[in-house]
Amino acid sequence: MSTLNQPLANVLVCGRGAVGLTMGDLFAKTLPQDQFAFLCDPARARRYVSKPVTVNGTPRQYPVLASDSSRPFVADLILFACKAYSLDEAMEQARPFMNDQTILMSAINGISSEEKLMKTFPNNPVIHTIAQNMDSRYDPQNQTLQFTTRGELVFGVIAPELEEKADQVQELFDRCHLPYTRSKTILLDQYSKLMFNCGINQVCAAYEATYGDVATDPQLHSIFRQAMEEARSVLAALGTDPGRERMDTWAARLSTLDPKSMPSMAQDVMFHRPVELELFSGTIVPKAKELNIPVPTLEDLMARIEEKVASF
Repeated sequence: MSTLNQPLANVLVCGRGAVGLTMGDLFAKTLPQDQFAFLCDPARARRYVSKPVTVNGTPRQYPVLASDSSRPFVADLILFACKAYSLDEAMEQARPFMNDQTILMSAINGISSEEKLMKTFPNNPVIHTIAQNMDSRYDPQNQTLQFTTRGELVFGVIAPELEEKADQVQELFDRCHLPYTRSKTILLDQYSKLMFNCGINQVCAAYEATYGDVATDPQLHSIFRQAMEEARSVLAALGTDPGRERMDTWAARLSTLDPKSMPSMAQDVMFHRPVELELFSGTIVPKAKELNIPVPTLEDLMARIEEKVASF
């Protein structure tokens, strides 16, 4: 277990889906096998050990730590990369493998996971984080991951006393060649990513579209832009305006992603898994009603996705 200003050694990733695998792969390539693992429930641990996961066509066997393990392991860093609806379970799985010095980061979509981590573990340092610009596709049935753009983690602190912890995270990411941006405006960046997700995640999920479809189809692209604008107007009314310039930046980034890939919510719809609708329209639409701001596009996307989920 590292102390302040010493290099972080032991790392756990909770969640072995698209984001967890894409970033965990780099930890596994760099850190000694006894210093890194994917943390999961015992049933998943047995399944993961019995069959390697295929990453861009190459079979890989990653270290796995079952939540009921008696192995004496204390994490310096835990990255939560699970679905939002699994965070409560993941936090309890992680509890035996941490102490008050363990740094917690969340790559979960939305703007609520850090608050939940801080409430559950009030003595632990929580570094606000965003996973972005990745086009990873994970097939849980066949345990295959495909990506052309690994993306990055954007992280930053909301309290000056956490800067030294962020320095340790930056050193670890540099050592593991993990792509990142260290942000000085992380809360604004999170609102900006929420605005983007209200567009791209929901349009792709509602219309079963790919990044390429939204980038090139005029109707889908218009809906994508309208959804972002509605989310931006609500966030601005709440006091944090991501700005139209960031909308243009997100729209431009679509062309850098695999045109055949799709965001996480669309993948969830494809595989008939629960969706994280509460993180996007489920967050913005209620606020819009309180503020009397019309958001017809977000309401329509929400209804379309709910109809799909109801048919599973």
